[in-house]
Amino acid sequence: MDRRIFLVTVLLAAPAFAGRRSENREQCARIDQRLGDIEAERRAGYTAKRGRKLQAQRQKLEEQRRKSCG
Repeated sequence: MDRRIFLVTVLLAAPAFAGRRSENREQCARIDQRLGDIEAERRAGYTAKRGRKLQAQRQKLEEQRRKSCG
């Protein structure tokens, strides 16, 4: 009996975890894209003020990436 309850619980929970992984992959892809955009802008040149903003954005995105993408 306990085994059946466990199996039903696992089967019901699995789609929720699969959906979360898909959302994480999409979020990670967006973060990676934005990091790439920032690096491209840095290579193209920028003012000192813009450089500070880019650095802050990059740090924030890298922190999000560490938390969300492993």
